[in-house]
Amino acid sequence: MKDFSLRIYGELLEVIKRTGCPVFPVREHLSHGQGHNPAVFILRHDVDRRPGRALRMADVESLHGIRATYYFRMLPGVFVSSIVKRIESLGHEIGYHYEVLDKAKGELALAERIFIQELSEMRSIADVKTAAMHGNPFSTRDNREFWTHHQPAEFGLVGEAYISFKEKDIVYLTDTGRGWNRARFNVRDRLPSECGAFMPPFRSTWDLMEALRERRFGKVYLQIHPNRWTSNSFQWYSQRAEDSCLNALKWVLLQIRKGRSGL
Repeated sequence: MKDFSLRIYGELLEVIKRTGCPVFPVREHLSHGQGHNPAVFILRHDVDRRPGRALRMADVESLHGIRATYYFRMLPGVFVSSIVKRIESLGHEIGYHYEVLDKAKGELALAERIFIQELSEMRSIADVKTAAMHGNPFSTRDNREFWTHHQPAEFGLVGEAYISFKEKDIVYLTDTGRGWNRARFNVRDRLPSECGAFMPPFRSTWDLMEALRERRFGKVYLQIHPNRWTSNSFQWYSQRAEDSCLNALKWVLLQIRKGRSGL
């Protein structure tokens, strides 16, 4: 069995279920009030590309009785209304994966207009109550800076998937870089420094499952990219090649930025 396949993802979901801890989409966790559960999983997906894989992942979760949040970028070929509606019909939350500062090239007034327009378009298809920034590793802008001038409630949002988390006892886990918390390939996928902790890296999903079986952590926030999880060998090898190329580019970029910060 290959890592980062839908088959191993199904096994991960089964391990999560066997812990007996509740699993919440982002909106539900924020709405319940943070700190309500001493042990909980928050499950979130960033749909950056290949929305068909997001639908397959949503189907797998539905079979396991698990609901998650799916954040869609507003791009042609990514925000596909039929797929969005189908995922929502399975009981999952749909969220807005915004990148407005990148699209507006840093112009705040334009960024606000784009945010309002895209959110309205999404809400014509689904019930959208949370948002999550898209962290383009090749951009110098951090889309979360949009919130230095605004609050989620201004747009009828319950919260934002990074800045709204305030719990210090939560651990964050991401598959960015085709691994689990591979910091050298992670440019922006992190919670605020004052919130929680960055879970230690795991070499494989099997290692992660072992840690979850041993219940080493209480509150776990999982951020997963569905395009990375494949259902056949051709997809798996193609995705691994793509991820390897992106990781090499991100590593070079991070070294350049570190060098500049040291000047």
